[in-house]
Amino acid sequence: MANMGLKEEIKEELGDLDKRMELERKKLDGSRLGLVDLITEKFVSRKLLVWICASVFLWMTKITPDEWTAITLGYVGIEGMADIAAKWRSAGKQG
Repeated sequence: MANMGLKEEIKEELGDLDKRMELERKKLDGSRLGLVDLITEKFVSRKLLVWICASVFLWMTKITPDEWTAITLGYVGIEGMADIAAKWRSAGKQG
């Protein structure tokens, strides 16, 4: 049942992030920022937020070190894929 509280806290944090992203999107309304860029920025922010929350919950002993390791491996893996995609994308624009 402790995990249900953790899930609810994460959902609440993500809801707050959604509201902030909506405000930022409205500020950028006149700019040329594309939908894919908005989605990517939102995803990057969410995964970093999840990793930060996981680190805090580990410190608070709400999750086990094994759970934190799984979250960290997922974060590092996704970050690596994002870096590869960014390099591939920029290489395509140069060529």
